[in-house]
Amino acid sequence: MRSLLLAVLLTSACTDDPIYVEPTGAVEVGADGMTFTGTSSTFLPIRLERQAEAESRATRAAELGVAVPYVLRDDLDISVEWTLKNLADAPAVARVQLNGANEMFAYVPTAFVVDVEEEEAPPPLSGDVPFEMEPGETRDGVFREDDLAEAALDLELITRGAVSPFTAMLEVNEEQGEFDAAGVTVPSDAFAHLVRIDLALVADQHMVLEYSVRVRDHRDLLHDELADAPPEELTAFAPADYAPPAAP
Repeated sequence: MRSLLLAVLLTSACTDDPIYVEPTGAVEVGADGMTFTGTSSTFLPIRLERQAEAESRATRAAELGVAVPYVLRDDLDISVEWTLKNLADAPAVARVQLNGANEMFAYVPTAFVVDVEEEEAPPPLSGDVPFEMEPGETRDGVFREDDLAEAALDLELITRGAVSPFTAMLEVNEEQGEFDAAGVTVPSDAFAHLVRIDLALVADQHMVLEYSVRVRDHRDLLHDELADAPPEELTAFAPADYAPPAAP
């Protein structure tokens, strides 16, 4: 009995151990002297949904009258650690932007722009702070777990909640307990989390951005083999790029 209890305790303790998900690759810009914006997208290696989970989710969705995502915001704590290096022999200014997607929608700021000459794209879900860097300088940074939790909720508000991106990101909504989706209340235990991380680098010199995605998995959603898992054992999310409804 004592051995069994110890095993249970050790298993419980491991649920909060951080797991590093290998990204698709670094972002390098300016090498050709012409292209100064680049992106990298990394899907989290989420295992297939089990039958009992699907049945429970369907029951909850019927109770609420709204879609209940497979990957919920409370299931994962995600952070992104990054390193930015100025490869040029001149001073540089760079911005690191974070966007992403849940299993339903992807946030693409340019999708909100109808007239590129008259309208400004909304801000990214996080980041976009200008960094002034000397030649050869390296700088480290992180999008914290609370940043990603806020980004996930902002994406929900913008898409299912039909809130303007400017409005959603003007306020800190991390502790918000519910939101309205077409007249139906979506509670916090039905908030979707990000399943794809999109990083963008915008710079004026030859620079490279390397990053890693750190996850604390509270529901055993990540596949044991992570990115090396067979594709048929991973959930093939296909979020749609969200665009606001056209004005009547």
